[in-house]
Amino acid sequence: MMKIILILFAFCQSFLFADTIYNIQGSSKLLDANMTQFLDKWRTDTITPVQNGTYKNVYVNGDSTKKIVALTFDDAPDENNTCKILDILKKNDVKASFFMIGATMNDENISVVKRSFNEGHLILNHSFNHPRFTNLDENLTLSQLDRTSTQIKTLTGSYPLLFRPPYGSINQNVVDTVNASGSSIILWSLDSLDWTLKDPFAVANNVVSNVRNGDIILMHRNPTSVASLEMVIETLHSIGYNFTTLDKMLNLKPYK
Repeated sequence: MMKIILILFAFCQSFLFADTIYNIQGSSKLLDANMTQFLDKWRTDTITPVQNGTYKNVYVNGDSTKKIVALTFDDAPDENNTCKILDILKKNDVKASFFMIGATMNDENISVVKRSFNEGHLILNHSFNHPRFTNLDENLTLSQLDRTSTQIKTLTGSYPLLFRPPYGSINQNVVDTVNASGSSIILWSLDSLDWTLKDPFAVANNVVSNVRNGDIILMHRNPTSVASLEMVIETLHSIGYNFTTLDKMLNLKPYK
């Protein structure tokens, strides 16, 4: 019954959002008023300078004329949840993009990073220890970027050029510094809300009821994402969506 409901939601939304101008979607009745207000303000404050062209090389979504989406996972690696996500992706023949934290790429997690890369997923930069980049100066920002990308290169042989700031926290200084480093900033157009919703069905419902062509879907390596992921993949596949990685969706070079 749950899958039938999700398919009906997704089928209707695929027509409704096919030609919309992009903004950041994602909502749930389980969110309280304060969180909803916070998200709405952050989305407006972030997306307006992207749309106006004030922020350069900041990407929120892909081509809205193509029925493709990109799954992205923040905060990897860990040995438990990341491996479960990889198992589901492999089972469903889906490639994804992982934004990883440099400080956690050690010990048993090293094999998780290598497995992710070897199975065809993108391994990208999510900072070294997850700070809010709007609180950092230029030197600290560059250090966070290079330490993480160097760590990824050590483990995979590839130095990533795509970066997602923790919390999606950016301003003009962050954007300019990241651009000067030769990297691009990747945000998202559909927030699964797996970071605040603890109900996997609510997460899946949020994704399929808001999905649009070209969406970059934000998820995390947490138990809620694991529990909702197969529902999301199967439902979107059933109404004709294909999954791709960010480099292909955005026509960007992922590594140097």
